Amino acid sequence: MMISDRYVDVIDFCMKAPEEELGPLFEQAWQTSRQHFGDDFALSIPGMVSYETEHIKQTDPFRFPSVSITGDACALACEHCDAKMLETMIPATTPQELWQVFLKIVERGGTGCLVSGGSTLGGDVPLLRFIPTIKRAKKELGLSVVVHTGVVFEEVAAALADAEVDGAMLDIMGSDSTISEIYHLEIVKEAFEHSMGLLSDHGVPLMPHVVVGLHRGELRGEAEAVRMIARHKPERVMIVAFKPLLDTPMEDSPTSTPMEVARVILACRLAMPDTPVIMGCARPLGDHKIETDKLAIRAGVNGMAYPSEEGHEFAIEMGLDISVSTGCCCLTDEGATTGCCG
Repeated sequence: MMISDRYVDVIDFCMKAPEEELGPLFEQAWQTSRQHFGDDFALSIPGMVSYETEHIKQTDPFRFPSVSITGDACALACEHCDAKMLETMIPATTPQELWQVFLKIVERGGTGCLVSGGSTLGGDVPLLRFIPTIKRAKKELGLSVVVHTGVVFEEVAAALADAEVDGAMLDIMGSDSTISEIYHLEIVKEAFEHSMGLLSDHGVPLMPHVVVGLHRGELRGEAEAVRMIARHKPERVMIVAFKPLLDTPMEDSPTSTPMEVARVILACRLAMPDTPVIMGCARPLGDHKIETDKLAIRAGVNGMAYPSEEGHEFAIEMGLDISVSTGCCCLTDEGATTGCCG
């Protein structure tokens, strides 16, 4: 699918324009979001971490957990993660163990989960032997299941379609140097575009992520990632920001600024006006998160995971009609309740 020259120009302007010239883009993005989606705004508080503010409380890890099918193992030892993110997930390294996790989720009143895991040297999460169990969970237990795929191959795309998963998520990187230097992968960016094409061709709901500032805080390839995504028909687009993790090679790395995160959101919102854009889970904490949340709302996001209290209040001030979900932010109607309190 081709992306029009007009949208290419919009993406480039969002990424390169002087900050003082972005005001009209924020207004255009806000109006575009209202035109296509009304005032609906979904806050997502899945059970992946304990979360409590004046408005929302979520402390049950089984409401919508993350599960690692590789335990704490990953072949890549990425600079930004070094498998640390896997340590926060529920391990289930056999289909039988995964089934037991699914049963526990139902027992605890959960609605679904994210099936994730470490990567192989080829860049894929080794999902294939677990997909029949996912299919069974959807059919017999009625769970919602989204998956992290990494690079996708034909057989996996077909199996995910047959299982009727609720979404396939993968990071889209538009810089070959980021792929090699940060992810330690010997592939090029076209592998991710090919993966999106396979998922789309098989009718698997496509939920690509853009990780802003992944190259040690530098914007490198984010514009190309947006262009790649816009050439397909994603179910929604997730924006996250690099957040340094302790005990990783990049624990002391700088991050992107809130405005740089907002530039990527603007590019997605304006290049894909009828596609939901979501502020995902990962972003730096503190004042950075507060400013990022407010800018993201102004830039027209349709939902947000783990909002700062100030971001939540800003959404109220902006007149948005807020719902709160205990599901993954890629499934904004999962377990949703209306109003400000969940």
